[in-house]
Amino acid sequence: MPSGPPSLLPNTLGVRCVVGELREVADQDALAESLLDADARGMPATVVGGGSNLVPLARLPGIALRPRIRGLAFERVAADEWRVAAGAGETWHELVRSALGRGMAGLENLALIPGWVGAAPVQNIGAYGRELADAVESVVVFDRHRRVARRLPAAACGFGYRDSLFKTTAAGRYVVLQLNLRLRRRALETGYGDLSRELARLGGGVTATVVAEAVVRVRRRKLPDPRRIGNVGSFFKNPVLTAAELDRVRARVDVDAFAVGGGRWKIAAARLIDCAGWKGARRGAVAVWRRQPLVLVNCGGATGRQVLDLARAVAEDVASKYGVGLELEPAVVGVD
Repeated sequence: MPSGPPSLLPNTLGVRCVVGELREVADQDALAESLLDADARGMPATVVGGGSNLVPLARLPGIALRPRIRGLAFERVAADEWRVAAGAGETWHELVRSALGRGMAGLENLALIPGWVGAAPVQNIGAYGRELADAVESVVVFDRHRRVARRLPAAACGFGYRDSLFKTTAAGRYVVLQLNLRLRRRALETGYGDLSRELARLGGGVTATVVAEAVVRVRRRKLPDPRRIGNVGSFFKNPVLTAAELDRVRARVDVDAFAVGGGRWKIAAARLIDCAGWKGARRGAVAVWRRQPLVLVNCGGATGRQVLDLARAVAEDVASKYGVGLELEPAVVGVD
């Protein structure tokens, strides 16, 4: 394939990143062809999807691939059980809306999370007490090593808190083609403070659709719209601590903790960042969002490096004050 002119990499952070070639691929064959072409030309090929969980630096060498593989299929397999198959290029929030519109519960807490379906299992997206891993049956991927499509059952995906084998042991090997979900009716998760308060304001009966509406309202109130203010949503993972580590943190700052099993506890990174005095802080063109300190925003004209510099300053200060390390959620791509 001939080389085209340099392009700018789409990303919700709104930073400038020049990429040699940018290709949208509509199916598995087009993806395989682009990967073969990149190999033949000795060029790296980076899968970027919708760009909602990326911090791009100034340049991304080689080819950037956006798997815009479409398709949604819904199947009722029992009175309270459904199967959903979604192409990697579908918009995540539209998948949630489509499922709810058909009476399928299970994804309501994950409403309004930005990005495409293909990124969801990579990140094991989660919010308000639910994780994608709770609903995954399998993930269809293209294996870049063997150059074939494979179906990985959920148990083989290495899901953890905001984690999967797609980010760790098999990082760069697999390209998500399709996500297969198994949705089962179960008790609604409404226990998180912001969500429960919003449900109380809405009043009336609590259904999956009402929970989704409450989630959307909370997210819109607390988080900036990436179409107006560049951001990637949560920039840091919530730390998971041992009981001893939690005791040491609580000796320095008042913080709630949620048991996650195995004698470990999750605490809010936003609480630590806020108490450290970073909420609303600005350095040049980058700021900590005034309504949610877990979010860093591009105030206009920021570079990816400047965003990372502020993130490092926040993390170093939190570590110094509370002895807790903060880990980035988004992936960093490209070079300066």
